[in-house]
Amino acid sequence: MQVRFYIIFPVWLILVLPFISTAQVNFTTLADKQSIGLTDILQVQFIAENASQIEAFQAPPFTDFNVLQGPIETSGMSLVNGEISRYLAMTFILRPKRTGKLMIQGASALINGKRMKSNQLRIDVGDAKATPANPYPIDPGISAYRRQIQEDYILQPGETPAEKIKKGLLVVLDLDKTTAYVGEPIVSTYKLLTRLRSDSRVSKRPSMNGFSVYDMVEPDGAGPTIEERDGKEYQSHIIRKTQLFPLQEGKFELEPVELENNVRFLRTDHTAGPTNRSSLQRLIDDMMGDASGSWEEHRITIASPPRTITILPLPDGAPGSFSGAVGKFNIKGTASTSKMAAGENLTYILEIEGSGNLPLINAPDWLLPDSITSFDPQITEELNKTISPMEGKKNITYTITSSTPGTFQIPGIEFSYFDPAAKAYKTLRTDSINLTVTPSLSRKPAEPATQKHTEPVLSPGKLAIIAIGLLLFGAMTWLILSRKKTVQAIESQAPSEPEAVKPEPVQRTVADYLSPARWAAAKGEPVLFFKELENSIWNCIADRFELTPSERKKETVIPILKARRWSDADLAAFETIWNRCEWALYAPGLAVADSSAILAEVEMLLNKVQQT
Repeated sequence: MQVRFYIIFPVWLILVLPFISTAQVNFTTLADKQSIGLTDILQVQFIAENASQIEAFQAPPFTDFNVLQGPIETSGMSLVNGEISRYLAMTFILRPKRTGKLMIQGASALINGKRMKSNQLRIDVGDAKATPANPYPIDPGISAYRRQIQEDYILQPGETPAEKIKKGLLVVLDLDKTTAYVGEPIVSTYKLLTRLRSDSRVSKRPSMNGFSVYDMVEPDGAGPTIEERDGKEYQSHIIRKTQLFPLQEGKFELEPVELENNVRFLRTDHTAGPTNRSSLQRLIDDMMGDASGSWEEHRITIASPPRTITILPLPDGAPGSFSGAVGKFNIKGTASTSKMAAGENLTYILEIEGSGNLPLINAPDWLLPDSITSFDPQITEELNKTISPMEGKKNITYTITSSTPGTFQIPGIEFSYFDPAAKAYKTLRTDSINLTVTPSLSRKPAEPATQKHTEPVLSPGKLAIIAIGLLLFGAMTWLILSRKKTVQAIESQAPSEPEAVKPEPVQRTVADYLSPARWAAAKGEPVLFFKELENSIWNCIADRFELTPSERKKETVIPILKARRWSDADLAAFETIWNRCEWALYAPGLAVADSSAILAEVEMLLNKVQQT
């Protein structure tokens, strides 16, 4: 069933619409609750904001829900912080079919001629709760996203801006947990909560060192919502929502985010009446001016309070095949063939599927017979980073070959992970493979040439021509040799030039090795900086210890440094630098660290390498 609601605008408001500034188009999925019971009702809305044309709207399949009502179409205008925006909302009333973490996929539509898709949501459905007297939402189709809060921007006599700002403008950091294991995700959400009229800008972002960071919401991907704290409603804006995967144990303090805010107040000299005026009244006041007072602006910087997270070490007793996977996974192995000729290749795809720290999982070692040769595995992945723990799969493609004919029992691949819910290690193994290698295909021997009776190749006439050619060649050779002897005699009388001195090889300094990293830091490109920094470190170490390209790995270098009596502190410092470089591509938070401090630390370590 489809129900339509229409909002009628006054004629004068339609006249001012052409003067409304064009804003960014957003297409958002919102739900009135994130956690419900099995018998509860859920209101889901797909909202297109600031769209001049919407066509071909397609709702997602509500696989795990029964649709009780919808789509309900509403349109209207909203006034937020003195700015007008238009919106169209398609609302569905749903009831879950089962318990669990249920996904609602995004809707799609052709908006302003461009195909767009809204974000997806995860709804936690628990056991049935007591059914309320009226389970349906109040005013179905009227979006909570567009419900206006009571703005507190009027300064009554005796009130101060500082007092208003303290109560009406907050920056908070919400965490889904404050204690986790190494590799177990933590959801951190920095938010701005406001009851005022303000413009805000992020002036300092947290670095989040010690974590691998994955954004769950794209920049400008989530619209404002209404959130209640301490009995008051605030308009809530997500600054950044991320999954943090701890890389090491210990206590970590998440740095605050800082915002610069321009806050506007209307100061009155007498009681101006209630402040919860309608949107139309505020629009009239903003356009025509408020005769009861004057506007004033204040600039203030506010920050979120720091939060401390405790990261627990993984328990002892890890299997030999454990390499850091944390979560809950399944594996499946598929071989391209069970029979091949010697010298041919076999591909084997290991699929790791589940939820957890999938991006940090490396290819498991495959213990193969000595007669089997393997190549470096290739890795692809499909991840859903909008939920925690992130879900998806990782495909690891192994390529093997053998030059020895025979029948081989290829063992399965063993994969171990830590399950934080069960607080235990679990080991999985794929099935073994019976591989038959046949002799390589040999080339067909060449057929012997058929003997034929032929005439003599050289006739007397041809012999005469060859003889004349040889005489001419001999004469030319004699002339060239005679001329060469004359030139050598002249040159022997000239003064000899000093023998060129070969330059001695230049010894590269640590500053030389680090120059590409300093150049990248000066350009202000963090990811490029960490890439060049890693190359600089390996170039210096490889030159010092004469390492081949295949030996440029931590497993080779660490024992060398230990043998040369490096301290545990210096080795740990090197490990930390390597981890930062390796995860900079995956963790934007790590890539904004202080480059000058990192360069100074690396320079000290490389100087010690050259002196070792």
